[in-house]
This record gives sequence, structure tokens and C-alpha cells, in this order.
Amino acid sequence: MIVRKPLLAAVTLAIAFATTAAFAATPVSSAPATSQPAAAITKEQATEMALKAHPGKVTKAYEDTHKGKQTWEVKITGDDGKKWEVYYEIATGALVDAQGK
Repeated sequence: MIVRKPLLAAVTLAIAFATTAAFAATPVSSAPATSQPAAAITKEQATEMALKAHPGKVTKAYEDTHKGKQTWEVKITGDDGKKWEVYYEIATGALVDAQGK
């Protein structure tokens, strides 16, 4: 029995070491490989996106805070006769809101 305990301990230690080494060699990622962080957008990019969504004439474009986010607010007099206020998040380019009056 005395011989088996050190052998068991040695085998257990070898398995633990091999498992740890295998996990250490595996890359760890907290996000899926297809997920990419969105890039910040410029005022010009926000204006282009707003005009694509609501064709017309831009009357104003400026930095603003809307729904708790830093945004580009783009005001448009639309070809449809409506006045639009379109908000894009500066950090991601995501549409935050669009209001037609």
C-alpha cells in the first residue's frame, strides 16, 4: 500500500499538469470572433447616413446629447416636406432616434 500512494500522487500530479498546460495553450476570447467594436463616426458620416434615410437638405448638424448618449444631431428639411431630426451615436454610429415633424 505504501508504494501505491506515491504512485497515485505522481499520476494525479502529472494529469493536473497536463490539463493545465493544455488549457494554457488554448486562446481565450470573451467575444465571438465575428463581433467587432463599432467605430466612431464623423459629422460628415452622420450627415451622409441621415440624408440616405431622409433625402432633402441638411439645415444643421452638430454634437448633442440625446437619450443619454453623445450624438450627432442632423436636421433635415426633407424632400417629403417634413422636417427631420436624426440622431446617431458618435462612438458607434448607431441610430439613436429619428423624428419627423
